[in-house]
Amino acid sequence: MSELAIPTSLLGLTTECHGAGVVVTVSGEIDLSTRGELAEHLDGALDVVSPPQPLVVDLTEVTFLGSAGLALLLDTQDTAVREGVTLRVVATQRAVRRPIEAVGLSDVLPLHPTVASALADVPVPRRGDELVDFPLRADPAIR
Repeated sequence: MSELAIPTSLLGLTTECHGAGVVVTVSGEIDLSTRGELAEHLDGALDVVSPPQPLVVDLTEVTFLGSAGLALLLDTQDTAVREGVTLRVVATQRAVRRPIEAVGLSDVLPLHPTVASALADVPVPRRGDELVDFPLRADPAIR
């Protein structure tokens, strides 16, 4: 009788520094059972990245993205914004794009086709003396 090896994790994770940016490559399934492991890894990556450089989450090798994974990406986005870091998500396959688009998160989590394109879209650090244009529109109902 042969024994079948039961994987200890359905998730593969690697982290690489690219300049001041950090790329976390994820493979496997992101669901409730793997959310905690990925959350710890992303928290560690946020500690390493230097604002305003990006944290790039490469999901090109992810085969399933469940609601727990979507919630984690949103939580990571919120934390990144508070810390002055830009979160960028790389995904080309339907298993990841479809859930993000189906729940209307593509504006909040814009997807990049490659890690290189996500890293190339790095913002120029602000000096603090630039003019910032915030368009204000008067609401005609308020007088």
